[in-house]
Amino acid sequence: MDLTITAIGVNYKTAPVEVRELFRCPVKGDRLEELPYLANLEGVEEIVLLSTCNRVEIYALLRDEKYTKNLLGEFLRLKLGNRPVGKFERYFFVKTGREAVEHILSIPAGLSSMVIGENQIVSQFKEAFELARKHGTLGKVLERLYQSAMKTAKRVRSETGISKTPVSVSYIAVLLAKKIFGVLEGVRVLLVGAGEMAELTARYLKAEKAELFVTNRTHAKALQLAKEMGAGVVEWERFKEFLRETDIAIFSTSADSYLLTADEARRLLRKRIDPIVFIDISVPRNVDPKVGELEGVFLYNIDDLKAIADKNLKTRLEEAQKGWLIVREEADKFLRWFENLKVDNLVKELNRLVDLLKEVSLSDDPKESLDRFLKRFLYTVYKSLKEHPEALESLVENLKRVVENSKPSAGVGKVSDLWKGRI
Repeated sequence: MDLTITAIGVNYKTAPVEVRELFRCPVKGDRLEELPYLANLEGVEEIVLLSTCNRVEIYALLRDEKYTKNLLGEFLRLKLGNRPVGKFERYFFVKTGREAVEHILSIPAGLSSMVIGENQIVSQFKEAFELARKHGTLGKVLERLYQSAMKTAKRVRSETGISKTPVSVSYIAVLLAKKIFGVLEGVRVLLVGAGEMAELTARYLKAEKAELFVTNRTHAKALQLAKEMGAGVVEWERFKEFLRETDIAIFSTSADSYLLTADEARRLLRKRIDPIVFIDISVPRNVDPKVGELEGVFLYNIDDLKAIADKNLKTRLEEAQKGWLIVREEADKFLRWFENLKVDNLVKELNRLVDLLKEVSLSDDPKESLDRFLKRFLYTVYKSLKEHPEALESLVENLKRVVENSKPSAGVGKVSDLWKGRI
């Protein structure tokens, strides 16, 4: 038995969303139906199943690496039913040994996420291992690997800047607003349109306790969004006039021409003293670029926000390299522990087999029993040393130390006399 850690799965790097959807493993209550089935497969000692929108991955301790192919095949058959397995197998990655350990350690650290350094994966990773505990499929090895992974995640986030530079366009817009207004509590925000990115930006602002208002060409949509966000509603026909009372306006509509021209903005904001921020996330743009030239006006379009996001992403990628060094350090520590565990298990098995060998070597004559035992035992040792001669030198050195540190019992004659003819 040669215990092996393996990682098998599909993720956003290996498969498109329509393929990942086929292998999604939803939790029902506190049950994950696929887990008990996989845990009972031949060769599986421990197993964890992580299923998110971006990845479906299996982490397992196997009795031998040869069981990896069977585990993958059974999972494919379980999820695909009558669909051809071969068509989808190419989307799966298979990692074993150090490669698998480093991959698993990288997950909660956000190093393998679509958005490098994102935090949501931490709770998803924890939930996956908690489910394995509840199902009784988590044992000593994967539990230790989980602890190592959480330690790695903590180190990566505290020792690198991977999470310190935002890469979400929506969140960057909020940070820019904070730079202008300082505290955003009580700041009036008008959401023009109902684009997904603009809505997300507004939600971030809501979390900062800003006061939200919504306007839309379709009044029913404005009412629905306002209800969801706890916002006020502004009639579409008067939203431009409402800009006089607004601190931040987020534009996200499908209009094919400017909704706000420079002349309109100049007229509306002529007597305004406080600054105003326009965030134009629309393509085509909703706000005339010349509006940004007016005094007291800060205008950001999608390219401005994307440029900052790309710069921050570059910084994150650079910090991620430091994170991978931490992953390798922690992998080294875990693998040393794992190898020692395997040696301990082998020693226990050796002791058990030695005891069995003593039993099967027993006869009425104690000396004959000892002779049988030694011949059989030493034959096995010599055979193993021929197959692995590199261990011979170590065995000799260790035996020397044992002899040097041992003393014969009182009344025992020469060693050569005692053991003469025994071997």
